[in-house]
Amino acid sequence: MKKLLLLFVCILCFAVFAARGFAWYSSHTGASLDVFQTFCESAFFMYYKWFNADAAIMSEAGSRMSEEVYEFAPYYFQEYDYIPSVSTDILLYDHKQNNYSVPNEGKAYFTVKYNDMYENPPSAGYPKLILTHPDGSTDTYTMSASTRPSVYFKELDLPKGEYSYSYTAKNDYYIIGEYSLSGNWYVTSRPYGFVKISPKETVEELPDATKFSWIIYTDESNDVLSYEFYLGMNGDKTSLEKYQQQPAANANSFLATGLNHKKQYYWYMRIVNKYGAEYETELFPFVTGGMVEKFYNAPNPFNPARGEKTKFVYNMDGAGSAKITLYSEYGDKVWESGETFSVGGTSSEIMYDGRDGSGRTLYNGTYIAILTKKYQGRVKTEKCRILIIK
Repeated sequence: MKKLLLLFVCILCFAVFAARGFAWYSSHTGASLDVFQTFCESAFFMYYKWFNADAAIMSEAGSRMSEEVYEFAPYYFQEYDYIPSVSTDILLYDHKQNNYSVPNEGKAYFTVKYNDMYENPPSAGYPKLILTHPDGSTDTYTMSASTRPSVYFKELDLPKGEYSYSYTAKNDYYIIGEYSLSGNWYVTSRPYGFVKISPKETVEELPDATKFSWIIYTDESNDVLSYEFYLGMNGDKTSLEKYQQQPAANANSFLATGLNHKKQYYWYMRIVNKYGAEYETELFPFVTGGMVEKFYNAPNPFNPARGEKTKFVYNMDGAGSAKITLYSEYGDKVWESGETFSVGGTSSEIMYDGRDGSGRTLYNGTYIAILTKKYQGRVKTEKCRILIIK
């Protein structure tokens, strides 16, 4: 029995000294730490991006220790000469990475959240804001603690322009040095002066082709205005949803289709410039029309010499195509539209600019418009008179 106990002690001592000897060898000869881990079945883990040795170290024999906190002699880690090579997030964005401010609405308000999970305070003079101006010059500011927990801020009165910034921080236990976040800051103006042109509140709009048009202004050069178009039948802005399609960038009109007949609708838009500065319009109402009883055009009369156009309106009892042919009072064909497809059970329209097939403005007088509809294997014609004046 004594021999067996002595043999066990010898094997244990050999294992311990062999492990320490290999650790010394791996740290002084440039050998890989991974080799040592494989050889001894030890392991290192990152916990919340921090190097952690509390409950994540496996024993030399390969069985996992219980989930408790262990203390290790300093040489255990010094032999590895280990320094973490990852950045630890001790700063978090408190706003969009690329943000903006509007001068006439207040100062530029820079904020960042200090985020040390071990509650180590930042070193003296940190966090810092490093601001690069449009001319390339830089300024460094020490940020102040705000009334919000762990959030630091700096207010600056800045002229319009494109800036870049960095937030930096460190503490006495953060051995890598400074941690930083960076982004762009734009001092800009919002889009302004929105004017609604159509639809008009007093005119019933065709539900299958309702045109929305507007004017909007921006002070930014080469600006790109994007739109969020909201539409619905509830007069509460918060209940309206984004329409299935959206206006194109820098557009000043938009066509909505497939609306219900004889309904009250509401719409508004959010307009955003290239820096993210937003303008929200007021809520606008309009009413859709129903099925028209007969083929007609409006306005009538109209003056194409002044750029006026007229709109031919007709109904389609079933899905199919339609075209309009225009004749003079003497029976001469002067213009013909292309085939226009329409869904059934709704009203449709075709615009006309008062010119003949060669692009010449028609003379004063009365003309006859013939509508030819093809649907469900049937062909049907209707007619109306239009009057051109100059």
